[in-house]
Amino acid sequence: MLYNRNKTRRFPEKYNGGIGMSHELGAIVDLGSNSVRLVIYRQSSQGTQQEIDNLKQTVRLSSHLGDDGRIDEAGIKVALRVLEQFCQLCRAYGVTHITGIATQAVRMAVNREEVLKRIYEATGIPFRVVSGEEEARYGYLAVVNSLAMEEGVTVDIGGGSTEITVFRGRRLVRADSIPYGAVSLTREFLRSDLPSMKDMKNLDRVIQRELDRRPWLTGLGFPVIGMGGTARSLARIHQRRRHYPLLILHGYEMWPTEVTAILDMVRSMPIAKRRNINGLSADRADIITAGLAMLDQILKRVGTSRFIISNKGLRDGVLMEQVLHIRGQELLPDTLMYSIENVHDQFGLNRDHAFHVWELADQLLTAMVKHGLVVASEEHRRWLQVAALLHDIGRAISIYNTSKHTFYLLLQIPLFGVSHRDRVMAAAIAAFKSTKQIQTYLSMYQEFFDEEDIPAIAQLGVILRLVRAFDRTETGAVTGLDLQPDGRVWKLIVKARQPLGIELDLALEWTKKCRKVFQREIRLEVDDLDRAARI
Repeated sequence: MLYNRNKTRRFPEKYNGGIGMSHELGAIVDLGSNSVRLVIYRQSSQGTQQEIDNLKQTVRLSSHLGDDGRIDEAGIKVALRVLEQFCQLCRAYGVTHITGIATQAVRMAVNREEVLKRIYEATGIPFRVVSGEEEARYGYLAVVNSLAMEEGVTVDIGGGSTEITVFRGRRLVRADSIPYGAVSLTREFLRSDLPSMKDMKNLDRVIQRELDRRPWLTGLGFPVIGMGGTARSLARIHQRRRHYPLLILHGYEMWPTEVTAILDMVRSMPIAKRRNINGLSADRADIITAGLAMLDQILKRVGTSRFIISNKGLRDGVLMEQVLHIRGQELLPDTLMYSIENVHDQFGLNRDHAFHVWELADQLLTAMVKHGLVVASEEHRRWLQVAALLHDIGRAISIYNTSKHTFYLLLQIPLFGVSHRDRVMAAAIAAFKSTKQIQTYLSMYQEFFDEEDIPAIAQLGVILRLVRAFDRTETGAVTGLDLQPDGRVWKLIVKARQPLGIELDLALEWTKKCRKVFQREIRLEVDDLDRAARI
């Protein structure tokens, strides 16, 4: 059925987002060589975005590309069937516009105009065929706007091609496309169920020949960031094998030697046995060997010591291009702040309150560092910042057990520009109520912290709880904090624009925790405007 934007219903009101912002629902369909993917997203007038739904169907379009260079009728029909289903889902959500992107299989097809015409006639979606360099650039945009990296090599191994970019100072330096991917390499070189040594040597020889044509990759030493199904499958296999406690792929790191080890494992197995590998989807078991062989050769050619997974790719790069256009930016200046804006919008959090709590927390931490009460690194400040800006997120689930909900959500939500360790530490600080309680929460995540981190979590957690009490009414009544020594005690001078009531009582409860955690007695002294006027 033809996609008709006029025959849509609006998305449920609960997703309508922040005050003063208009939102619309859009979708991107990525017609790839191995699979067709759909992402439905909600975008605000200020450029924030959230994924609403994400769907993938394997079609192996490149396997329908015949020796005559044409996509056969069977391939066209399977693609049309999937695209019509995607349109059905878009109509149900009330999507107002769909962007269609086609890559290597359609790019190579001599009958691509006929294919695109039939797709448009059946669905109403106008597909744009991107070049290999454009596809690579979109991958770069996805990576530099979601990972805190200044330089790197991006590698996106698709079904019919592999896109590579190099960036320095977050700026794109090179973008290229190798006309081989996991499906096409498997089809041409690994036709038997269990590849022979000769098959693997022929495969490696072709990959090396392609890399020889790109001498600018050799010996770069930059971190390599992997995108696409091969990279994601690799990371899932590795995480399952080591019982990794976080269910997050984005930003996950591996040693290049670990990539080689998993390649050696999968190529020694027949396809039926590969399907039982924990973390590897059954529909990728036959093509994973070729994909990993390509990745392994690129890692060795670059000479990197770091391999990082990006769960963001082509579709996210297309979305990011829209965001950057709305915001009038070439790149996001702060990927972390952008992702936090998205979370505020998605969960309906009070952004002014969140940033005010962070401002007060930063003031108090700075004063404590100045007077030698705490030692805080930039890492500690980053943890506290994330925790302060998202400390209320658990209330979106329930006002009961909010600490537990906050801890869980901070380990799940899309947060860019922070490591997995940063995420765990920020979650612990945001959820802090007592040292014993937070040690219980962290019991499953011991690989992310050392015992000396626990006192830092307690200190930062108490700071956050104290300053949150000062803005419990979310009115900004407390305008600033300062700390001054006064004999054996410390005076916390609370600057306020009005007399304090509930804020002061709640804060007094947390000064008792301060005494235990900082081994100092802290007394509150309120300096409000009414008092100043009386004086």
